Amino acid sequence: MSDPDFARGALDGVRVLDLSRVVAGPYIGRILADLGADVVKVEPPEGDQVRQIAPKHDRGMSALFTFANLGKRGVCLDLKQAAGREVALDLVRVSDAVLENFRPGVLDRLGLDWETIHAANPRAILVSVNGYGADSEWRDRMAYAPIMHAITGIMHDQSEYAGQPVAQRNEAHADTIASLHAAVALLAALRVAERTGRGQRIEVPMFDAVLATYTEANNALLPEPDDRIMNPIYDAGPHGVIATAGPAHYVWALVVRAHPELTDPAPPGSDIPTKLRLRRPALEAWMVSQPSREAVLEKLAAAGIACAPVIPILEALTGPLARERDLLVAVDDRRGGTRPVVRSPARFSESGNRIRGGAPRRGEHNREILGGLLGYDDARIRALEENAVISRGDPDEG
Repeated sequence: MSDPDFARGALDGVRVLDLSRVVAGPYIGRILADLGADVVKVEPPEGDQVRQIAPKHDRGMSALFTFANLGKRGVCLDLKQAAGREVALDLVRVSDAVLENFRPGVLDRLGLDWETIHAANPRAILVSVNGYGADSEWRDRMAYAPIMHAITGIMHDQSEYAGQPVAQRNEAHADTIASLHAAVALLAALRVAERTGRGQRIEVPMFDAVLATYTEANNALLPEPDDRIMNPIYDAGPHGVIATAGPAHYVWALVVRAHPELTDPAPPGSDIPTKLRLRRPALEAWMVSQPSREAVLEKLAAAGIACAPVIPILEALTGPLARERDLLVAVDDRRGGTRPVVRSPARFSESGNRIRGGAPRRGEHNREILGGLLGYDDARIRALEENAVISRGDPDEG
């Protein structure tokens, strides 16, 4: 490989072989691709199932597939065939890292266990994201984000906090959190490999990652529960819903100090629950009395309270703040048009960190990678195609 051009990205010159599916593994590769790495995504003949996890009109090149696979090159490879395994090992030999998120033991059954990978390329790092850990009694259980939200306790904790029935999170929180931990670990292992010439295996169980990152885990472990009412949300009537940060009594005290016309409805000597119960409607009535939402926010901010309106996600994605931040980037949707996606958040003063293209169609770069990267001749590639070791999807991936 040529000398890296760090202006293109801090990981220019790094190659990653992505064997993973759905979100928890692929999003690691997306992060690395934005940072300049050459990420080669391997899909099975039927494609990554996340292509189909979408409304009917968006299947094939779904929003979720696009989110997790931007900027990658794609190969469609049947790893269950011996010839497919040989292609995969050739890709390992020219890669710095390998990503996988199968259940423990699946990679071994495919003949791509850590020992085989390490023998093929001693410098390569293997990153394994799974549900519960290879040494867990739960190792063989399926582990998708909704299941992780349940078994880690965060669904239950959030329902108690909100005083609402238990409800699933409308996001793949467990997947992306595990991906971020895995990406950080991989970058650390790359540094070790650069110094020592030896790769290593990294395992990131989603169960561990969620609880390691959940800020309320430490509060749950206190000998006595934290009974404060934190970060209250207020109904400001025509001005919408207003979120604040801090304990409820702190919010009240700061508002009253800045606006003494707001009198305390709680009788002297009232206990804390009574104060909280009576002060909330008084504070909400004060907000309703203001001339606009902007006036509410300005007066809260002037009182020293962190606050913001509760807005729909589409407004957040397309509103003035998002436009100021150049948050959205139009990418090729691989169907003849474009679709907007959120850019990577880290902005380097000297190195690039940007979306480098759309997500690949199934098997789109088979010949480019096998011929250009691995040096296979046309006859060998044709034989792999004829034996369905490699395959391609339809142009629109519908």
